[in-house]
Amino acid sequence: MTVVKKTVAIHPILDQYIRDMWAILIQSGYDASYSTALNYMLLEHIRSVAEHGIEKDVAKDLDSFLDDEETIEELDLEEYASKADDLLSKRSKRKENR
Repeated sequence: MTVVKKTVAIHPILDQYIRDMWAILIQSGYDASYSTALNYMLLEHIRSVAEHGIEKDVAKDLDSFLDDEETIEELDLEEYASKADDLLSKRSKRKENR
């Protein structure tokens, strides 16, 4: 499997669901990572929507989340901060290797 290292900002509510899924996978005997749990959840939800469609209340909740500009801006700021940290770390490592 291809592994691409990327920084992703995740809403705290979604983070808790991912961590719960991660715990379930580990308790079921799988050697799972946070990334594995996230991918499992995404693929399972995509499959479910493809088979059954999406319920109106779920669509409404998703729309309300996407309309939450304050949270989206906060997640964007966290992502930018993480990218800046990565750049500073790389720059620092290059200086150490000189």
